[in-house]
Amino acid sequence: MIKGILALFKTGIIFDPFVLSGIILGFFTALTPHKEVMETLFKQNSFYLLVLLIAFLYHYLLKKVYKDDGYTLDYFRMALNILLSLVKFVISCALSIVFVLMLFAF
Repeated sequence: MIKGILALFKTGIIFDPFVLSGIILGFFTALTPHKEVMETLFKQNSFYLLVLLIAFLYHYLLKKVYKDDGYTLDYFRMALNILLSLVKFVISCALSIVFVLMLFAF
């Protein structure tokens, strides 16, 4: 388990803003006493649309991807990066919730 956590730091994936925010939200969700509120948050589509909007703004303003000519934006790759950021957020949030529940189950 320690090797897996160290691998996250060595590859640098943990410093991705969407992975880090998913981990923080996952820890907060797992440790909060209001489980019903968190369940309703994760069941709403507007929450995921908000994350998708934040991912769009992040990739459009800060992490632009250009085509080979260096002048025009590669919209297809940027759209893939936006969707991948949403997936990274959801997976990191879910796995951090499972990690906290695993630690406190014993």
